[in-house]
Amino acid sequence: MVQSPILRRMQNFLEEEYERTFRHDHWNIGIVDLPIHAFLEPEIAPVVHWLPSPASGKFHADPFGIAKEGRTTIMFEEFDFRSNKGVVSWIQEDGKGGFSRPQTAIELPYHMAYPYLFESGGSIYCIPEIAHGREVGVFRAIDFPQAWTKTGTLVPGVAGVDATVFEDHGLYWLFCTDLDDGPFSKLRAWYASELWGPWKAHPQNPIKTDPRSARPAGTPFRWRGDLYRPAQDCSDGYGGSVTINRVVRLTTTAFHEEPVATVGPFRDGPYTRGVHTLSAVGSRTLVDGKRLAFNRSEMRRRMRESLEHRWPNVLLRG
Repeated sequence: MVQSPILRRMQNFLEEEYERTFRHDHWNIGIVDLPIHAFLEPEIAPVVHWLPSPASGKFHADPFGIAKEGRTTIMFEEFDFRSNKGVVSWIQEDGKGGFSRPQTAIELPYHMAYPYLFESGGSIYCIPEIAHGREVGVFRAIDFPQAWTKTGTLVPGVAGVDATVFEDHGLYWLFCTDLDDGPFSKLRAWYASELWGPWKAHPQNPIKTDPRSARPAGTPFRWRGDLYRPAQDCSDGYGGSVTINRVVRLTTTAFHEEPVATVGPFRDGPYTRGVHTLSAVGSRTLVDGKRLAFNRSEMRRRMRESLEHRWPNVLLRG
């Protein structure tokens, strides 16, 4: 029997509302014992060692790491469904194949995520996503990984999402999207001769518009002379997979890259519904994975958002 267009739309609506209300993203961190360039291989089937499940009501995502003295320290977004806010937390290898319990490293009054790590001049820096603070800010480790101080703002007045900094041919580059305009699809760039600027906006901003391969998703890397950049594929929903782009041209006046590989989701294990981070730490690679599960706090928040959107006056009278 042919289903009428009205019934089909109703069915699609009910399915979407069910997913929105009762199926929520739960992320966790995994480690792959392969270097990041191994993900360029088309037939790669990586074994992901997933870390223990986060505490109830939380998820862990956006891992970045530093390897020192044979131990890896991982910093990541620790999201709490009850507060609807993320903080930057850390864990550290214990020398026996395990990791310490998560501890908070940086917390602000608003949401934080994507704690991008890099080293420069003997110091360790973190550029967490603080888009709700309308800036791309930098924190320096006073006592890595537990104590940090904010040392500056690279790009003020921009709600930078997943800001990623790297050096290429004598220049520092900063890539991110903008929470206020195309956070999933419009890539923007700035460049500077020194880390602390001044940073200049690329004249072609946004340098790329494509939900399949724009938003940053981890650490850029070089392999056999070429520069590669992981990016999120959000064409079929947030955090679906990672696209690795080969940067063909990057100058202060031009930019071009081409997709060369797709990573995830990882079909073996508990996190089969998405991946949105691929970051290098020594000879290993950090990833994250998504599963769908029910969370009461998230259900209440989404139901309230739905009511506010459909019947705002009813809530105001209440």
